[in-house]
Amino acid sequence: MKIGFVNFYSFRPHVEHSVYLAHLCELGGHETVFLTCDAHLPLCYPRALKQTNKLTECSKCILGGFRSYDVGPISSLSEGPKQLCAEDLDALALSSACTLNRTESEDDWSSDAVQKTIRELRAPVDKAFSAVSRWIEEQGIDAVICFNGRMDVTRAATYACERLGIPYITHERTWFGDGLNLNPNANCLSLRAVNEMVANFDDKPLTKDQSLHAGKLAGERFLQRNSLEWRLYNQNPEPAPWPVQTRGLRVLVVPSSKNEFAGHADWESGWSDNTHALDDLFEAFSINPSQVVVRCHPNWAENIGKATGERSLNHYVNWARLRGVHCIHSEDKANTYELIQQADVVVMNGGSSAVEAGVCGKQVICLGPSTYQSAGFVRTFHNRSELLQDGALDPLAPDVVRRKTLRFLYLRSRRLPQYVDYVRALDTTTYRYFSGGDPDRLEMMFRKGVVLPDDERYADDTAYEDEVIRMLVAHDWGSLADYVEDRPHLEPLGIGRRQGFGWVDKVRGRMSRGDRG
Repeated sequence: MKIGFVNFYSFRPHVEHSVYLAHLCELGGHETVFLTCDAHLPLCYPRALKQTNKLTECSKCILGGFRSYDVGPISSLSEGPKQLCAEDLDALALSSACTLNRTESEDDWSSDAVQKTIRELRAPVDKAFSAVSRWIEEQGIDAVICFNGRMDVTRAATYACERLGIPYITHERTWFGDGLNLNPNANCLSLRAVNEMVANFDDKPLTKDQSLHAGKLAGERFLQRNSLEWRLYNQNPEPAPWPVQTRGLRVLVVPSSKNEFAGHADWESGWSDNTHALDDLFEAFSINPSQVVVRCHPNWAENIGKATGERSLNHYVNWARLRGVHCIHSEDKANTYELIQQADVVVMNGGSSAVEAGVCGKQVICLGPSTYQSAGFVRTFHNRSELLQDGALDPLAPDVVRRKTLRFLYLRSRRLPQYVDYVRALDTTTYRYFSGGDPDRLEMMFRKGVVLPDDERYADDTAYEDEVIRMLVAHDWGSLADYVEDRPHLEPLGIGRRQGFGWVDKVRGRMSRGDRG
């Protein structure tokens, strides 16, 4: 096969991940070719996000991209005929436009700011689509591997594959660092692979090392030692006693923004706004506002590029004030994990704190789609009618919640990610690579469009899970986090910049990463 690699945005560590995947393809006897931007786009997501000029941003991107690696041949974006209608262009640009404007409700999609951004992204999206289409046809490419596939021009690249009937794989960094997230014929937001894998392993107990690994992930999060995750929030928190006196169940609402999911079919909800979902939940479950505490996401107190989180913060602050709900602001140092441990019910709309609530055996409710919607430790509701169905009020047994959460943590860390033993994170952007990865796994993804588990093992009974659950019940986070894993000793593999460009990573290491700069 002739496999093309597309990466327009040289975010760390994704170009290096592309190079590793290209190495595997070449080991499998495939021919590889590469496509990059080389400053040919009239506008791009990083420039729009950080509001930098072409000279500043494009020079960094070129130096950080394929050009500084020993790969080739490398093509630049070339002019091609405009091929997409306005409707297609707007659909491809929607997710980026919503993220750039940090929307909080579907009502924001039609705002002047979002529509202006969509119009600005039409030209680069159209250019990327036509250039990728032309490159695929002229090079005779059989399959494509592309970074991300969600953001504007990366989505244009995968759309070109779809229109031409070319199989593709998108890659992204994993939640917990090791391995690679690979999605065949879908972008990085797709829920298909995780839903299928959860279904396959739902009833399969974890082995001793698997149970301890999942427990370690839980312990590290509670102790804030999860340094390999892309972003850490609520750092250096302060004690947080439950802030209201009330009768009945304590309900903690931990909302998160989902603007990047805008327009993705897997993430469609029956509510245009999460606060509408909360109103319906309170009515269906007879929850009095005096029982509720809203913990606004710490991310809303931070800038993403030049975009502030004020829209999201104000959205929930105003809603809470009108409902008489106690609201903890984003910038508040109150310890979210302490609040979770004191709550009886934790309400999410897709955020990762569901796993903290899960390992504590809490009743977790998720309003709308999530990566864990079928994992068995949450009750998920996609619309108002589901809240009113028979059994909606039935709680889950705490130990079932803990057990299913452990299985989900292991699945997201060691089953769903690919090449876990061969792509190991030292920190959020620095990786070591090892020989032994199977190139046939990529070819199988192209041909069958499925993701196989990186670890297929499971135990015959729940004895090992039971021991970790006892530690979870005791909140023995330190012992769980201190577990030392026995990783296989493999031959190191050199995946790095070509000679004379080693300084690039040293300089970039001093800069903000990803959407921080």
